Amino acid sequence: MSTSISLTVQTVDHGSTALALAGELDLDSAARIEPDLFLATAWAGREVVVDMAGVTFCDTSGVDLLMRLHRRCATEGCRLRLCRVPRQPGRVFRVLGVDRAIPCSFTG
Repeated sequence: MSTSISLTVQTVDHGSTALALAGELDLDSAARIEPDLFLATAWAGREVVVDMAGVTFCDTSGVDLLMRLHRRCATEGCRLRLCRVPRQPGRVFRVLGVDRAIPCSFTG
């Protein structure tokens, strides 16, 4: 069964790119969204901000995708930041230490 995930490029301004993810970030959806996510950040400038408010679920496949994006951004000389991280993904991020590697702001 295919899970739903969407990516929206909100703004590209002043050397930063703002993106929004919505839906479930799991094995299936992470694989489907990865090419679009990496393409959207290819010319990101100094910072990539990912609004996670619409993410209802995240498992280790989603975490792996975000960590790979973090490494790619670092290689390209930009910073990745996750904002408005909801309760469920936030718990996963804290347990796995994502918040120690990637700056995060939590809502729950």
